[in-house]
Amino acid sequence: MAKLKHIGLGVLAGWFLTLPVLAQEGWTPERSLTVKHLSDVSFTPDGTGLLFGIQSIDLDNDQYLTEYVISDLNGASVRTLLPASPDNSWPQWSPDGALVAYLSSASGVSNIWVIPAEGGTGQALTDQTTDVQSFKWAPDGNAIAFVIEDPSYVPPPLNNADDYVKNQLWMVLLSDGAPDGAAINLTPDADFSISGWTGNWTYDWAPDGSAIVFAHQERPGLDYMTEARLSITEVATQTVTPMAPDNDHWQYFPRWSPDGKYIAFLNAPGEFMWSFLWDIKLLPVEGGDLVELARTKNRLPFIWQWAADSQSVYYLENDRVSYSFYEMPIDGSDFTKIFGAPEDIDAPGLNTYLTSPYIHVSPDNTQLAYIGQTSSTPPAIYLSDVDDFSPEKISTANDPYLEVPLGTSELIQWTSLDGTEVEAILSYPPDYQEGQSYPMVVQIHGGPNAVDFNEYLPVIKYFATANYTAAGYVVLRVNYRGTLGYGRAFREDLIGNFGGPDYEDIMTGLDHVVDLGIADPDQLFVVGQSNGGTLTNWIVTKTERFKSACSIAGETDYISLEGTNGFFQTSWYLGGSFIDNLQMFIERSPIFHVKNVTTPILIQGGLLDDNVPYTQLEEFYRALKRAGAEAHLVGYPGATHESYTPKQYLQLLRSCLDWTNSHRAAEAN
Repeated sequence: MAKLKHIGLGVLAGWFLTLPVLAQEGWTPERSLTVKHLSDVSFTPDGTGLLFGIQSIDLDNDQYLTEYVISDLNGASVRTLLPASPDNSWPQWSPDGALVAYLSSASGVSNIWVIPAEGGTGQALTDQTTDVQSFKWAPDGNAIAFVIEDPSYVPPPLNNADDYVKNQLWMVLLSDGAPDGAAINLTPDADFSISGWTGNWTYDWAPDGSAIVFAHQERPGLDYMTEARLSITEVATQTVTPMAPDNDHWQYFPRWSPDGKYIAFLNAPGEFMWSFLWDIKLLPVEGGDLVELARTKNRLPFIWQWAADSQSVYYLENDRVSYSFYEMPIDGSDFTKIFGAPEDIDAPGLNTYLTSPYIHVSPDNTQLAYIGQTSSTPPAIYLSDVDDFSPEKISTANDPYLEVPLGTSELIQWTSLDGTEVEAILSYPPDYQEGQSYPMVVQIHGGPNAVDFNEYLPVIKYFATANYTAAGYVVLRVNYRGTLGYGRAFREDLIGNFGGPDYEDIMTGLDHVVDLGIADPDQLFVVGQSNGGTLTNWIVTKTERFKSACSIAGETDYISLEGTNGFFQTSWYLGGSFIDNLQMFIERSPIFHVKNVTTPILIQGGLLDDNVPYTQLEEFYRALKRAGAEAHLVGYPGATHESYTPKQYLQLLRSCLDWTNSHRAAEAN
């Protein structure tokens, strides 16, 4: 059909009146929405309990709800602190444990609220007219720092591209848990914007509460984040001092040591690269040279927290299909892995994107709590001793799903065309029989600087592997070139060759599974989101092997993309701007090769996506129709790159599955 179609959800209302009960056999897209996502796990300040969030779906009102609960350390006693709501997020204990602060958008604007830890009624601490983006308690509990857009900013009457609002760092003083005077701007008249990527991980209080270290950039936006620097603001005087002026490389994730002597931060060894290359360094607060700590395994650490004695730093790092958790001494000696077994696909690990706090070390550094899952085990809270890692599950929110039949998964490896070893997760239908070949879905993750984790369901709401395995498909999730967690060379091989080794890795992986006799070579399908959607678009211009394709938020025209999206990651992977690199942009943009497409393709995306603008999808769709290809376009009103309402997400899952099924051979159904 040649006419652009924007989905109307009203006609689908019958789908959403009820959800299937767990007694129903097998898996469905509807069931995918009933799995509880867990988040924001943290110990109580005295280490005797845990706070965490449980997300559920309200389909009647088309909302994601999160309930925040407090549990003892064995999970026997669990009580609700904040009832399930679409408005609350990012809870944080006060240092004395008496209060929990959180963000509430119930008024239409996100502000900081507090509630007694023992329960009661929440009270607003701030009354800002623009959203509070993040916040962090002062060490003594008598103040909270937060980031907002400049409230005095008045937009010009015209859309002036060089006029923008900056993020600023503010503080509200507290007395007995209530505001004590008006909020104070800690970065007044600043000629920079506070960095917003990763929320309150971009700033940290000095342990005596006298200052805050923070990351900042010239102006908002991810492209400017690549030049982030650190500065310190004195709370009493709002005097801002640049940190480490002798180091002009990317500086981020600052963490002040408990003894106040050092600030740990992530530092690029040179110009920021979208394939990422980071080291942990220390700035002596009283002066002196930067201290370089031992290099991490993949040089891609995320500083998580300091040890209580200030002698080491805990950090996370992508490690194949998982995260591993490490302790790094500050004396220059090598790191120690606390846990992480990416080769053990049955071990509940930290297998998800770090979209909220998913792991926490107790105040005395003896225990850790984390949200663990596998491809066949739903998310749960696990508790373990730090020195003797042996996790025990203490949450029960997803226990009903332990009885839902899911197929098994395994890690497989093969050699790509250039001799590089590549890894994938291969998932089987619940009734898989060895020796029989099955239709196969190649499911491609985004990024490319991301990873397909050993996870039950995607936390960022895209594809659910179980939807395909339950329908009788084998699913191949390739961690292609550019993926994190496989070393520096693996993720840098893509630079200047976007659409080259990544494509070869996927296709050689497909061949490997076909050669094993597991996948039917005549029943191959491909789905992908974000960069996975981009690769899906690219794949259908390169081969006729797939019976159908489903692309979500995939790039198609790299020339127009450079002028319309929020940051230039794709241009960087292509070797630079099209201004100096036009031929590469033409050669690798799927839109310039639509005459090669014979694969039926479903194209979907959010109408408000500023990462991959919807115009990218429209351009591709119209070009495909002019070329005579079978293509269908669906746009989701109000949706962004990563944000769909529950009904939209269900439609997204269902439509891809239905599209794939509709192009499956009759004898395979």
